[in-house]
Amino acid sequence: MSRLTYEYAIEVLNDYLGPLQPMLADPDVQEIMVNRADTIFVERNGTVSFVAGCDVNPDALDRAITILANVNAKAQTPLLDARLPGLRLAAARHPVAVHGDMLSIRRHARRRIGLADYERSGAFDVLPATRCPFSRRRDAALLDRLANGGAALREFFQWVMRERINVAFSGGTSSGKTTLLNAMIDAMPAGERIVTIEDTAELQVHAPNHVALEASLGITIRDLVRFSLRIRPDRIIVGEVRGPEAFDLMEALNTGHPGSIVSFHADSADTAPARLESLIRMSDEGRLMTITDLRQKIASTFRFFVHAERQGAVRGPVEICEVLGVEHDRYRTRRLFSRYADVQEAVHA
Repeated sequence: MSRLTYEYAIEVLNDYLGPLQPMLADPDVQEIMVNRADTIFVERNGTVSFVAGCDVNPDALDRAITILANVNAKAQTPLLDARLPGLRLAAARHPVAVHGDMLSIRRHARRRIGLADYERSGAFDVLPATRCPFSRRRDAALLDRLANGGAALREFFQWVMRERINVAFSGGTSSGKTTLLNAMIDAMPAGERIVTIEDTAELQVHAPNHVALEASLGITIRDLVRFSLRIRPDRIIVGEVRGPEAFDLMEALNTGHPGSIVSFHADSADTAPARLESLIRMSDEGRLMTITDLRQKIASTFRFFVHAERQGAVRGPVEICEVLGVEHDRYRTRRLFSRYADVQEAVHA
């Protein structure tokens, strides 16, 4: 990018996104998240907070995205991935961005961080066992109580969200998957940034830091999964996985976005992993994976599979299975809850 082009781009940011200037000038700011024109969050020294009293003009935001795309020689599409010296920008336009145009500005560190800086900041320190995220996940007593249903299920869903454990939901049409997803999202900590991706927006998310993306104008669910990684999500929620985006989502959940949720159609919790395999193999990358690698990947990504069904007027979970691992290329699972039969200690699917 030429010096003239860079200066023009900065002038655009100053003219159209003036309210963001104090944050752009703050050396402690890592990311500015314009979820929509009147909802702006900032990450400062690793902490995300809402910027009260700050908003941008919707027309100015749209114009800024247009000019930034032109400066970067990018097409005027609903999604934008652009760069400026020291900045990386990702934007989505309405209606792909359900609540209005959104923009995420990530700032690169102004100075190079050395090994001594890591040592001084405590990044190399050994944490006590109580702060290890994995040591808190072994709640055997709660899992054993799931067989009894009732309050144990509510505690289970709250627990998996609190401990940031990935969950895969399966079920048929009108089985209550979306309603249960909404309840799960309500159990997520309020300070987290949630990105929802749907073919048709149905989820009702009340989290303050939320970006809703919808497949539209030629933009696919797979495009949105890839785009979501550029806008600093804490959790990614995909309303319904139908095809090759399953591969990208599995990769995303293995690279720093635990506690996410996906849903897809399947006949039971036992057959859900096989259904997920078929969705992943719809991608070129998934077809190249051996069955051993694919099943190991699925088992390491999703600890719990929850299956929902409609039973008369009642819709909701009827089975919960825990994936214990893979042995001899077969999933080793444990059925924790069933509305139909006694819990089985171990089931090979």
